[in-house]
Amino acid sequence: MPVVLLLVLALAPPADARLQPAHAGSLPPLEMSNFLPAIRQQLQQAYAAAQAHPTDPEASGTLGMILDAYEQYDAAVICYRRAQHLDSRSFRWLFYLGWVQAAQGRHEQAAITLGNALRIQPGYVPAQLKLAESLFAIGRWEESRTIYRAVSTAHPESAEAHYGLGRVSATQGDVTAATTSYLKSVELFPQYGAAHYALALVYRKLGDEARYQPQFRLYEQNRTSVPPLDDPLRSAVTRLNMGSVAHIRRGADLERAGKIAEAIAEQQEALRVDPKAVQAHINLISLYGRLDQYEPAAEHYRAGIDLDRNQADLHYNYGVLLLKQRKPEDAETAFRAALEINPYYAEAHTNLGSLYEQQGRLDDAFQQFEEAVENRPNYRVAHFHMGRIRANQRNYGEAIQHFLKTLTPEDENTPRYLYALAATYARAGDIAEALKYARTARAQAAARGQAELLASIDKDLRVLEKR
Repeated sequence: MPVVLLLVLALAPPADARLQPAHAGSLPPLEMSNFLPAIRQQLQQAYAAAQAHPTDPEASGTLGMILDAYEQYDAAVICYRRAQHLDSRSFRWLFYLGWVQAAQGRHEQAAITLGNALRIQPGYVPAQLKLAESLFAIGRWEESRTIYRAVSTAHPESAEAHYGLGRVSATQGDVTAATTSYLKSVELFPQYGAAHYALALVYRKLGDEARYQPQFRLYEQNRTSVPPLDDPLRSAVTRLNMGSVAHIRRGADLERAGKIAEAIAEQQEALRVDPKAVQAHINLISLYGRLDQYEPAAEHYRAGIDLDRNQADLHYNYGVLLLKQRKPEDAETAFRAALEINPYYAEAHTNLGSLYEQQGRLDDAFQQFEEAVENRPNYRVAHFHMGRIRANQRNYGEAIQHFLKTLTPEDENTPRYLYALAATYARAGDIAEALKYARTARAQAAARGQAELLASIDKDLRVLEKR
């Protein structure tokens, strides 16, 4: 029997009078006048369906999901209780109910509800993590640790589980274990804002100012960023949200999946729902730019400026668009505007540095790259540029140190970074290291089907192997 299930059986009684009402109860009264028309219509239709089918758990549960999507948690709880009463063996309604109770801060109730849910479906990782979170919140730290450890063992890629382990260790005063767990979580998900903040607090407690400052800067850059979680049930709730923010988020997910046309449609829908959604304009600049549709992109930049010119991403995305149009002077102006708003913007510093590098202003370029890595120490692109500048200046030792910082995590750029490192070792006269990294670069380029890069590496390898 899985460790988590054993724990849940110990935690959750088979039934709880507070959670198992004798009857389904009435639907919650709703005040719909404050919602946008499309959302109001959505709620009215779901409410009518639940009224028309009082014994159908799906009708009550769907109404609960829609209310949940708009953070109407009190009303959602009533609907989820109805659905669970009508279908007592459903994992789904118990999970939704426990999730909402946790969102309300009712962690004692959430722990019982989620425990009962996991008795039905013990392997659902999002429920395990939410239960561990609630147990932590009510001071049941060892039980919380047991779940986080079980999840991190079964799913070592879970940044959230490692972060949870760090929180438990920090609360119990084990700073070393907490630091190890937090570092693992940000290694798995470098944009994990809460984990960077937790690390900053640990380093401040230790009096380590040199480590505190970079972690706090990373937190400031990623305040709301959390690891993506494979949670089909919560995703189903999110999809019911017809507000502009939900469309913006769905558009971002579609863009990451490479579905650019669908992403544009979601951002446009966000603007239809809320014409003042400046983030949609920011995203559309990038999306239209990826399709080389420069005029619509520029229109969204102008529209965004009219709404709120103090958005760093607005100017940054427009700068990238101008680079694609080969307008370096205008792009420089845009990147500088972004940095005036957010001086910690690593990508803006790096793109500005690249412009200076192309103009032969190497000292100015290097300064921009330095500011980028000061704000984001593991920013690989900036380290690559710094390595390239130092290598061309024959400062091979410093160049190698920068190139080494580009090697993790691995992605489609890694073969190119390995190749640059190999070339620098060769120029420094260390043929053994040059061969090692060139062969690794070759293997990775071949595995990724990077034919042009592979041909260049093969050519240099033949030369190196003769030396």
